[in-house]
Formats: sequence, structure tokens, C-alpha cells
Amino acid sequence: MELRRFRGLFESGAMSLSEIAKETGLNRRTVRKYLSSEGPVAPPRRVAPGHGRRRKVDEVAPLIRCCGRRF
Repeated sequence: MELRRFRGLFESGAMSLSEIAKETGLNRRTVRKYLSSEGPVAPPRRVAPGHGRRRKVDEVAPLIRCCGRRF
């Protein structure tokens, strides 16, 4: 859920951090962190299993595999 839509309500005093936390199901500290930051106002998305960042060894893995060893 994007917290961007709550920023105006929070800044105007119409909703408190606790109310926004109850509405979104997030921790109050998390809501405070994302509403006070200048960056994007959404919690980071989790990466699906198997789609993570590439490892440094991935670049040389074909060379390693051709020698008979697998990592």
C-alpha cells in the first residue's frame, strides 16, 4: 500500500501516525519513517524467490563449470 495518499492528511493534522498505522496495517515507526523521508513514500517491495540480485560469481560461473567444478 502506498503511503503517499496519507501524507497530505498527516501534514494537515487530519490523521495521526497511529491512525495511519491502523489503516495501513503497518507499524507506527514505519509510517513515521516513510512519511518523513523525501524519497518514495512506499515500503520497499520484496524480491520474489529465485529473482534476487546477481552474485559476483555468476559472471564467471560458465568458466568454472567448464573445468568440472560446480558452485
